[in-house]
Amino acid sequence: MTRYDNNDALKSILIKGCNYEMENIGLPRHDVHLYRQNSVLLGYLSPTDYHRVHSPISGKCVHCKMEGLDKKSVSVKFFGGKFNILNENKRLVIVLESEHDDVRVALIVIGGIGVDTIAYNSNFLGQRITKGQELSSFRAGGSAIALFSTAPIKYVPDFEQGSSFNRHVEVQVGESLGSY
Repeated sequence: MTRYDNNDALKSILIKGCNYEMENIGLPRHDVHLYRQNSVLLGYLSPTDYHRVHSPISGKCVHCKMEGLDKKSVSVKFFGGKFNILNENKRLVIVLESEHDDVRVALIVIGGIGVDTIAYNSNFLGQRITKGQELSSFRAGGSAIALFSTAPIKYVPDFEQGSSFNRHVEVQVGESLGSY
């Protein structure tokens, strides 16, 4: 998992030379300005990694939509990092609103090359989701996950230190990275 201080850091480091726009990810427009201000987590999964996505918080699902249905998913590796997976690949956008405050967490589940099938429950919208509940899975291959938040995340010290300067940190299923 790689932590970027904000959307500008992600844009300048990860997606140089691409026409990347946060507004084109599929996030609800009324929250984009808040997501832009806070840190972004981006994780790439190799074919041997665990390919299931679980909810990082408990709350209500306020947005659940597949984006880029007309796109062919590709891998950043084949394009030397010059391909915009957040705008171009097939992706599932799930937004959860915390039960205790107005914090919204957006998970972008991105299908990589050969992983155009992202399985999820289309009935999540409006439902209460519990922390740790499975939200989606990939059928095969490599893929990626991005996490945006409308509020600052207080990272646990090990992750905070390890992920400084946009360094990749390997995380395990169920491992806590932070809180609000």
